[in-house]
Amino acid sequence: MTRPPKARLKILQAARRIVESRGAGHLTFEELAVESGVTRGGITYHFPTKEALLKGLIEADLVDWDQSAAEMAGACPCPRTADVIGQIRCNLDTKDEGHKRFVTGMISASMVDPSLLDPVREHHRRKFEHWTWDEAELKRYVLLLATEGLFWQDFFNLDPLKPEIKARVVSLIEQLVQDPGLMSPKSD
Repeated sequence: MTRPPKARLKILQAARRIVESRGAGHLTFEELAVESGVTRGGITYHFPTKEALLKGLIEADLVDWDQSAAEMAGACPCPRTADVIGQIRCNLDTKDEGHKRFVTGMISASMVDPSLLDPVREHHRRKFEHWTWDEAELKRYVLLLATEGLFWQDFFNLDPLKPEIKARVVSLIEQLVQDPGLMSPKSD
């Protein structure tokens, strides 16, 4: 018997809702069966363990993140710079409270099981494996780090900047990443 192709997606969507609303500790196969409408057997067919389910959630979130980054990047003649622009814009897009709750739940779960972050580690390895780490790429990376810092400051409500100052910082980062020196085709 084959499983409906949408079952996996229904399971992941329901699991995400549970993590966002109640945390990863409340994610059980019984709760997931009720929330998703997929039988426990259907769930374990796709995700034999809770660890596999949590890793599946993280992998799906990384795919969503990359798709959002590609959409936010806009047109740029340099593919690597376009990717960095998209990543920066995703880091600075902090309006999604559901995503914040999801990340909180997954951080909590990864404290108990650090291997849950393996998909993130692999994603980062693939993302940067072809970088040449010339001057332009070092600058791109510093700008990514800066926006990740802004993301975590906002995430933990530690941002000391007034909104108008933060807007200037974000504008400066956008200007720097679009500097013609970072769009050199030899870096792509």
